[in-house]
Amino acid sequence: MNVYTSIEAISILSFILFSLLCFTRIENNTDINKISYLFSLFFQAFVGIIYYFFVLNFLSNKLALVASLLIVIFFSIFFILSIFSFQFIRLRVLFIPFFLVIIIFRFLICISSLGETNNVQLFESQYLVLHIITSLLSYSLITISLVTSFCIFIQDSNIKKMKYNRIINNFLPSMYESEILAIRFLYLTIIFLIISLVSGLYYFIETGNKLIYFFNEKVIFSLISLSLTLTIIIVRIFRGISGNMVFKMVLLSYLLISFSYFGVRLLN
Repeated sequence: MNVYTSIEAISILSFILFSLLCFTRIENNTDINKISYLFSLFFQAFVGIIYYFFVLNFLSNKLALVASLLIVIFFSIFFILSIFSFQFIRLRVLFIPFFLVIIIFRFLICISSLGETNNVQLFESQYLVLHIITSLLSYSLITISLVTSFCIFIQDSNIKKMKYNRIINNFLPSMYESEILAIRFLYLTIIFLIISLVSGLYYFIETGNKLIYFFNEKVIFSLISLSLTLTIIIVRIFRGISGNMVFKMVLLSYLLISFSYFGVRLLN
């Protein structure tokens, strides 16, 4: 319990530091603010790894393990993208609520699992490993796409009101840049979601179950989400689609994936 309390305290303090650094002004060129921000992201991922191994060795809740791994993947992706894309860094403030929700979710799941001693067998198959990793990657990427499309939404709303907002203009990328980022992340989401579904199917076959039982609530919601993201891409290519519509469809897809990955497990 003392070890868990220490890790949790470090995690919370590091997140507070990261949140504060998100509100500092960061320029395209490398300066002390940018270095501090990138280091805070790296440290968040590092603390997440320590947290993950604690859950792996001392807790038995599979959902807690998946949530811990999700945070590691999320911050790692965020760190890599922030190194190579300054426009992505400009979205940093919008991600704070999403990170906070995931961290609170992990905390609630982990605190409810303390005292349980059963071992978690989550990675007994290579297909299952691939399925879990790609599922979390697709969830992380569609979350990023949602936040990016939300950036388009608020900028479009601001333009329609014919008002100048200094925070929006100084901290967020342009609508064009946000749209490019959102669509690119949707492409990646589709790729990893397809791999997740295929690897899940192979794992299901490997366990010897009948194929008809593969199409449960989780798979159905994932397929609907995949269809929505494909629709966004196809409609945008052939007819064009407004930023508001992209945001609404990505939001719906995000909610479906969230319920598929976590909601169904909680209900069960």
